Amino acid sequence: MLFVTGQHFAGSARKVDLHFLADSLNAQGDRTDFLSLRLSQLSRFSHDGRWTYARSRTVNRWVRLDDLRDEFIWVNLVHPFATRSAALNRLTGLIFRHYAALLPRAVRDRLPAYTHILVESGIATLLTPLLRRLAPQAKLIYHAADQFETIGAHPCFRDAWEKSARQFDLIHILAETQRADMPEGVPVLFLPHGVAAEVFDGAVDTPYTAGNNAVSVGDMLFDAEVLKTLAHGNPDWTFHLFGKKSRLDETLPNVVTHGEVPFTSVASYIRHADIGIAPYRNAPGADYLSQSSLKMIQYTYCRLPIVAPIFAAAGRPHVLAYEPDNQASILAAFNAAKIYDRLSIDTSQAVTWQEMAVRLFV
Repeated sequence: MLFVTGQHFAGSARKVDLHFLADSLNAQGDRTDFLSLRLSQLSRFSHDGRWTYARSRTVNRWVRLDDLRDEFIWVNLVHPFATRSAALNRLTGLIFRHYAALLPRAVRDRLPAYTHILVESGIATLLTPLLRRLAPQAKLIYHAADQFETIGAHPCFRDAWEKSARQFDLIHILAETQRADMPEGVPVLFLPHGVAAEVFDGAVDTPYTAGNNAVSVGDMLFDAEVLKTLAHGNPDWTFHLFGKKSRLDETLPNVVTHGEVPFTSVASYIRHADIGIAPYRNAPGADYLSQSSLKMIQYTYCRLPIVAPIFAAAGRPHVLAYEPDNQASILAAFNAAKIYDRLSIDTSQAVTWQEMAVRLFV
């Protein structure tokens, strides 16, 4: 198997869906290599933490991580990136659409050996025609992790997707709202994120020394104002923030900024918390997060009442929704979460990563 991603690294301490899927496949003896994109010499001038990580690794060649996992971190001279100028995006798109032509020979030579290639939404879509041509025997899977508009992707990514979508053998969506964006004639599988049940079930020791703890995990579309409102309004509660960019612009005595920590540690904080917070900032098409949000799935498995914006609530009773930018609404949602009956939260829909891998990589 090969995972082609513009977001993640095989050896990262931060675990996301691709890592859990890879672990599940490795457990049954299947190889899972990572090709990590979206890095270049321009990255050194950005605030992208991925560049700091890449500098600590060997780049532009295959590196063996263990017997069942290799990684290739591709650092080019220039990589596709979006700007705030539509005119400039149109101009750069003329260049960026040829990104795949620069794919290193070492990667090209290995492509025919893969039985499955998973292409993550985003920059990886630029490689689709090349992957199809060099690996005609592989099952090509599109992993719709995020909407292009929601993450602010360069317009050429969507253009590439629309032109090559029918080259995929399977499209994996994480939310039903994504189905309308998929082409006819290609099988679409709706399969939400899995849960590392064995990790959460094994996290029996609490990391907390006192009660009234709320957790916010991950930094995608992180809305710091929501946490500031909650922390100021609930001085008797402690708010734990996890994620590289999950931080406030002021220091508050009841806010603990953990940064990125190993998943096993995060799992303990989630399992023994009292409330889970999903402080998503509104963005175009962000309603798909109501089903695709991994942290909300993890909160649900641990039976945490969830405080989230109304566009991410999807009518679930244990998701106490607030109107974005409305402090009174945010505080009211949190107050409702405090008294919510956790035992009533339904966890029957949870699937393990192992079950998900079996369905996805048939």
